[in-house]
Amino acid sequence: MNKPSKALLVTDLCLFAFAVVFFLVCSVWKNLFPVTASLINICLSAVCALAVILLMLFQYRGRQAVSIINIIVSFALSIALYGIYHLPVFGFIGEKEIQNGICGLFVFTLFSRFALNLSVYLKSNYGYTVTPSNLRANVQGRGTITGAYVIAKILKIYAVFILFGGIAIAVFNAFMPVIDISTPYQMVFLHKTLAEIMN
Repeated sequence: MNKPSKALLVTDLCLFAFAVVFFLVCSVWKNLFPVTASLINICLSAVCALAVILLMLFQYRGRQAVSIINIIVSFALSIALYGIYHLPVFGFIGEKEIQNGICGLFVFTLFSRFALNLSVYLKSNYGYTVTPSNLRANVQGRGTITGAYVIAKILKIYAVFILFGGIAIAVFNAFMPVIDISTPYQMVFLHKTLAEIMN
């Protein structure tokens, strides 16, 4: 079993902590200054989106030793962050402001990292078959591919799609704050219909 990548763990925890701090600041700001300048929203969303893109590019450009712990942590943090967003203390449920885009950005980023970590793990551990005839080729990284290798490739594409989906939500919501990221929560846990939420 591979040792967990400390760099990936620290980054996941930092993303999670930064998002929670942003929720706190945004909650206080919303109560003190109900009318937020649109330029501030655009700048905050742009900075967060750029930081996420640079982080992903620099951290995943080389080989990373990914373990099952890295996979579990990134998945658990993405779910936990979405849950924290709906705590009554923040008052974000049903609101259509900048925090929706930023929440979507960080939740999608953490989930994208989960899919990417799983992709790397599957490819490195189960991507190639090891038989006497291709053992040497496997050592060189060119063994016979398996179904896990194909799944890993699909997960990698899915991770990129999810990442850019989160960025798109943040950017779009900065210019047109119409997205309510709490809609699934309201439908599942508050038993509201889509028509009630939209109204």
